[in-house]
Amino acid sequence: MIETTAEEVRELFCSSAATSKRFDDWMSDERRTEVAPMVMAHRTRVLYRLTEDDVRSVCQETEHALGEVKRRDGESVSEIVDWHPDFAFTHVFHICVERLGHVPTYQQFREFAFNDVDGQHMLGNPSIEVLRKLVDAGRPERQVRAAIRWRVGNAYYGFLREVYTLVQLRLRGVDLRVHPLADALFRVDAWVGRWALSLRVGNKKFRQGMNAGRKTRTEDLLADLLPPMRFDTIELEAATTFGEVHLPTAVHLDRAAARLAGRGHSRLT
Repeated sequence: MIETTAEEVRELFCSSAATSKRFDDWMSDERRTEVAPMVMAHRTRVLYRLTEDDVRSVCQETEHALGEVKRRDGESVSEIVDWHPDFAFTHVFHICVERLGHVPTYQQFREFAFNDVDGQHMLGNPSIEVLRKLVDAGRPERQVRAAIRWRVGNAYYGFLREVYTLVQLRLRGVDLRVHPLADALFRVDAWVGRWALSLRVGNKKFRQGMNAGRKTRTEDLLADLLPPMRFDTIELEAATTFGEVHLPTAVHLDRAAARLAGRGHSRLT
């Protein structure tokens, strides 16, 4: 059984003073006293068993993760635009996948977040708490709900995009690996050998360095690793169709596979 553990991530990415300190600070952060044990115990397994059909069926069967929310409404509550619960969204998605044994549709993910004990703890309850806090402060409830839906829905679509990329590149022979510790702490969407892969969607806020989730570039975070880590990026144009999962094309994937197959020196047999 193929699996990736947090200890493997730690061994690979904590080989410099800066990254070791980043990890130690995260482990000792009072806000992460419940987060760190769950993430460190996490083993990525299910994602390596997925087929192309598995992911495409989820993309087709999921309800629209953004609902009827328009961007102007989704980004109208400044406190929610860059809202992060103690558990990063990627933590919740990865743990949900391993719990369910498959990638959830958005409606299945919402069920997990509000009805599973761990899901409630990681996302359901924090979302209710921030909703109540902002409503008590005078924000219209409908507006806050729309902003939370926009925030979580876009994060969900981003996760589907990463899963689709993982499955497609593995089908092309690249032994790509993922783990929520690498994603949330070191901004590494996936890696093969000593090549780190980032998946990015063209975004004005990102280009201007204003996106809170990407304030520090992966290349900067891992600049001092020894032996050095190398970097590759799949960059997509901004989505133009509302309500569809924005996925990399076959051209994006073929080119990335060709680059990574030689650079990573790690191919599936």
